[in-house]
Amino acid sequence: MSFTQRPKTLAEVAQHGIEGAEFGDEIKDFLHEFLAGGNYAMLQEPPCRLEDRVPDGRRFDAFLQALAVYLAVKVDCDPPGWTKPPIQLSEPWFAAPGSAVRNYLLLSSPAPFRTRNMFVDEDSLAAV
Repeated sequence: MSFTQRPKTLAEVAQHGIEGAEFGDEIKDFLHEFLAGGNYAMLQEPPCRLEDRVPDGRRFDAFLQALAVYLAVKVDCDPPGWTKPPIQLSEPWFAAPGSAVRNYLLLSSPAPFRTRNMFVDEDSLAAV
């Protein structure tokens, strides 16, 4: 499914995902919008909960929370209220396979992701 406009809020990312969009693409598009001139308002609206609505919904809920906290810090703001309490995954989730990469991700993943038992490369959170 293709959307004509990039999501301007994390709430739109979630809604597009429910409507069939690929979450990875939506998150990248959102990051492009945010890093091109985004502001705190893009993080404030709580996304609809995805758990039980889409495959891996709990992971996406946790990811959106972590991303909101991570980006709020980038614009020198407190995290939005909807990011608390943190959604923690019962099993660690790594953005890339392989033990060597996992070790790197364990050490380099930003705190908002580690708190939720998610491990990503900070570079992947930057739009190129």
